[in-house]
Amino acid sequence: MPYIKELWEISQGKTVEINEDEIRALEERNKAFYNTAENKTVYGYNTGLGPLANIRLSERDLKEFQVLTVRSHAVSTGKPLPIPIVRAGMFVRLRHLLNGSSGVRPVVVKRLAEFLNMGITPEVYEFGSVGASGDLSPLSHIALVLMGEGWVYLKNGNRIPSIVAHRMYKLEPLEFEPREALALINGYSFSLSNLGLALYKIERIFNISVEVFALSWKAIKGRKSPLNPDAVGIMGDKYAKDVSQKVWKLIENEGDGERVQDPYSFRCFPQIASPLLRAIKSSEGLFSELYKGCSDNPVFVNGDIYSTGNFHGQSISFASDMLSLALTAYMGAIERRVFFMLSEKSGLPLMLSENPGKESGLMMLQTALASLFAECKVLSTPYSYQSIPTGNDQEDWVPMSFGATLRLLKLSDIMLKFVSAEFLCSYKALKILGRREKITEEFEEYLPQYRKNLSVYEEWNLAERFIRDKAIGEVIR
Repeated sequence: MPYIKELWEISQGKTVEINEDEIRALEERNKAFYNTAENKTVYGYNTGLGPLANIRLSERDLKEFQVLTVRSHAVSTGKPLPIPIVRAGMFVRLRHLLNGSSGVRPVVVKRLAEFLNMGITPEVYEFGSVGASGDLSPLSHIALVLMGEGWVYLKNGNRIPSIVAHRMYKLEPLEFEPREALALINGYSFSLSNLGLALYKIERIFNISVEVFALSWKAIKGRKSPLNPDAVGIMGDKYAKDVSQKVWKLIENEGDGERVQDPYSFRCFPQIASPLLRAIKSSEGLFSELYKGCSDNPVFVNGDIYSTGNFHGQSISFASDMLSLALTAYMGAIERRVFFMLSEKSGLPLMLSENPGKESGLMMLQTALASLFAECKVLSTPYSYQSIPTGNDQEDWVPMSFGATLRLLKLSDIMLKFVSAEFLCSYKALKILGRREKITEEFEEYLPQYRKNLSVYEEWNLAERFIRDKAIGEVIR
């Protein structure tokens, strides 16, 4: 998906480009918005917010209202979010504002782009958004920085006050016009960008995991017939068939195993993988739709201003839940394959130990996966119905999309650990069998040549780095 790739690259440091046609169009829409709003009561333009929406503000209050809105909404807490997550959220907000339906001046969008291109990243925290009225609190920390308040990280990682960064780069803090404070904070930009980043990682790790499965299947000398695309295709599940076709290309020249039936984690791999692939493709479609849209309230459409619910992240929350459930089930099957490869039932040495009894082999690797899988079960608890009303019941049903997508990003990191653990087991098993594969030979280049006495922890970390590099390349933490 080109949009997801664009988002990922921006999150990792790529510069942002805005063409002059987009700026001119935004300027025209800004003037039209102000002309339309001038003699009307418009939510967030000349009224209070949330349960205070019935209070009409005087003209002299509007400037101060912008500042007070940002300060009062910047209440996120917890650990600072990683820089790539914040950059991605900033970029999605920029894209949605550039749509023109929010009515902001071009200078606001340009300043977001300048910060991204200069490597100035606001400090934003992990808790505070319920995903209704968008990600109000985390986005407020970005708006706070644009005003010259709050804290930022520079490209070199140094944390400094925002006002110092403005002086260093000879920038004047922005003074927001009416509507602009709310426009900066009233959208699900972080929820959507988190979903996009997670999808980028999950799909690429999934593609590598299919190859890793084929290695495990070869290690246990599995049966071929359950993975035959013609046989799987009879089921009618197009995603299961797609997975079986990918696997078949990797094993079609192999001999057939002697077991009558392999365990389900091997035999039913296409069927277990299907829900994850289906969730990935469905969520990519949702991301593309929302990425090209505008998450805000109110919005300027066809020459008029409409108050809407276009900031509500319910669809994002459901997509995240669907992915989390499918991902957890997928990782559960990986743990089962690791367990089987380490057992005597696999036909391989017990625990893949070269000296059983004296050496424990990879026994504790499966134990670590059991611990991680318990975490996955907790993390895959659905967020989409965890509503807690806010704003004096004005926001009486909230989707919790921000927490849902942060949880999904955690699961994507755990997925990498599971796939690398299975890879390490299959690598060890194939090495014992005297088999060499292209991917295992590539991995050996990651092993240190100056020492052989690596702990399982070290081997697992090297396997994780190898799989990560093959799947998604270097990642900024």
